[in-house]
Amino acid sequence: MEHDLLGPLTLSADVLYGIHTARAGENFRLGGETLREYPALLAALAQVKSAAAWTNDKLGVLGSDIAQAVMAAAREVVEGGLHEHFPLEVVQGGGGTSTNMNMNEVLAGRASALLGRRVDAHDHVNRSQSTNDVMPTALNIAVLVTARSTARSLRVLAESLNRKGRQYESLTRLGRTCLQDAVPVPAALVHEGQATSVLGAAAALEGAADALRYVPLGATAIGTGLGAPEGYRELAIRRLAEETGLDLLPSVNLSEGISSLEGLAWVADAMARAGRAVARVAGDLRLLASGPVGGFGEVSLPPVQAGSSIMPGKINPVIPELVMQVSFQLQGGAHAVHLASAVPELEVTAMAPVVTAELLRGLRRLGRVSEVFADRCVDGLTWNTAAVHANLRGSLQPAVESAVEHGHAHAVQEARS
Repeated sequence: MEHDLLGPLTLSADVLYGIHTARAGENFRLGGETLREYPALLAALAQVKSAAAWTNDKLGVLGSDIAQAVMAAAREVVEGGLHEHFPLEVVQGGGGTSTNMNMNEVLAGRASALLGRRVDAHDHVNRSQSTNDVMPTALNIAVLVTARSTARSLRVLAESLNRKGRQYESLTRLGRTCLQDAVPVPAALVHEGQATSVLGAAAALEGAADALRYVPLGATAIGTGLGAPEGYRELAIRRLAEETGLDLLPSVNLSEGISSLEGLAWVADAMARAGRAVARVAGDLRLLASGPVGGFGEVSLPPVQAGSSIMPGKINPVIPELVMQVSFQLQGGAHAVHLASAVPELEVTAMAPVVTAELLRGLRRLGRVSEVFADRCVDGLTWNTAAVHANLRGSLQPAVESAVEHGHAHAVQEARS
């Protein structure tokens, strides 16, 4: 039996969380994704709690035995343990207070078991902190780590495209403009251009995420530093940098650090751009593979599954179609982030949970689909040289060369004849 300002509540003895998490679970039950499905966020949040406990110990405001127990419990979460005790949905009211309390209660419950006496979620685990500074800090870290992982996956795809270009460096195909016959172009150049586009998107994503290294930990309630001892902010962020292995720095301005989501909106923009870049590659390959008799038929994509329940032998470009649909989802997610970041909220924003969901889900999906695209499509695609050579007969290169030599009108007449 636990109590809060609303009264008593009976909890199962099998769970580590407490009354705040239990009430939030009743309030935000929409059937969406739960915190346990976002391990990067749970790890970042646990690292914040560990750094805070260490700092509170060093500054003499928390007993060393309790600090060590909290840090041990936090390590379990970082390593993938205790995740079953985070049942809350990611999107919730209150700007993430319930997520913060879910972590506080779980770490308090586990630390109590490790220590053999009560560790309090508020007085011990949440010491010198507020949801106002904890959640933006954890979200920045989770998005930064995830974005860097996604960028690596984009580079896997780019290398796959470059390898395919090297494989067909001697092949010349018919280029098209406005889907009409144009002039010959090396097939390798097509893949090299695609790879360059994907690499540029990866670099832009990393650049946008890099700004998230500035975190507002230590701001506590609405940026006042209320309840934190002198020197806490600098020491906690230095410790957090060690815990995460990231080059973290204090926010330039605490008010901006806890009230603005604009830095995350920049990452959403870069995520959406990367999705478009990958989807364009997928769309071009899907078009080149059309047919194979009634379309371009110049590219054969690996057959990964049957394409029809009624037409024997039909194979669909399912991987490029998957990539394109993920891109649509990323555009929608980025738009949700834009809307959330534009809400005027004075000292703090309550709209961060939806940003958390859309960014972490979108980045993870973009990274995964990039690797699937490389592995199950690009690596195994082949150019159909017979179709490529047959289509080259439509090239306008002779007309272009004639125009240069004899003038436009003569070249047009020659092309028609």
